[in-house]
Amino acid sequence: MRSLGSAHHYLEAKIVSNIRENNKVNTLVLRVEEKPSIEPGQFLMVWRPGDGEIPITPSLIDVGTLSLTIEKVGFTSTRLAELKPGEKVFLRGPYGNGFNLSLPGRYLLVGGGTGAASLTPAYMRLVEKNVEPLLLVGGRSRDNLVYVSKLRELKARFQIATDDGSDGFKGTLPELFNEVASKNRFENVLTIGPEKMMVKIAEKCRELEISCQVSLVRIVKCGLGICGSCVLDPVGLRVCVDGPVFYGDRIIGTDFGRCMRDEEGRRTEVVL
Repeated sequence: MRSLGSAHHYLEAKIVSNIRENNKVNTLVLRVEEKPSIEPGQFLMVWRPGDGEIPITPSLIDVGTLSLTIEKVGFTSTRLAELKPGEKVFLRGPYGNGFNLSLPGRYLLVGGGTGAASLTPAYMRLVEKNVEPLLLVGGRSRDNLVYVSKLRELKARFQIATDDGSDGFKGTLPELFNEVASKNRFENVLTIGPEKMMVKIAEKCRELEISCQVSLVRIVKCGLGICGSCVLDPVGLRVCVDGPVFYGDRIIGTDFGRCMRDEEGRRTEVVL
């Protein structure tokens, strides 16, 4: 297997299908030349000429295909999410550090929003290692859930939390996490989702003395650690090269869950 590309080389991928997850999220299934060498948690820079380039963590990696689950949050992500079969995108990477899946013990995965999709490669890799993980999936309501149909298709072991109780546990994902973690012993937690949610997960893991790995999403322009758009202050960690996966203890007390940089590089409050 080889990398999809490098900082100076893009590989072409063709859209096979576009699956609507909900009114804000779509999953693109792409045809690629060969199964790419991407570790769970790493990201790709995805470019559509004329529409810009954004970092995306794949949601499923298979022989000949690659899935990207995209939330429509800005111009570029919206344009990508609305691509039709037969259209093309260009990929470079992978970049960053993925999850450490070699740690001993039981694994609990926590995915809010599109995080459930982005955690699926880690889930599948753990299953290949004969580890039986549990995945917690959350959304405001049943209509906001992402990737649940695919998880069922994959026969994944997961539980659902919805704020309004329309599906599964009634309450927030951190509340479900607290309930599950208090009743069962887990040595490792992996989480992707809204930062304010992940801060709660990481702080609870510290209290319970559980190893917690957090995957951060930031505005990434270069992917090479040069531009500074994804820096975590005050420690200077760059999400694109030092992350996107960090151990929770390493970033609690930084900008994690509090501030990030916008497209112009200005510090702005993390709202979700």
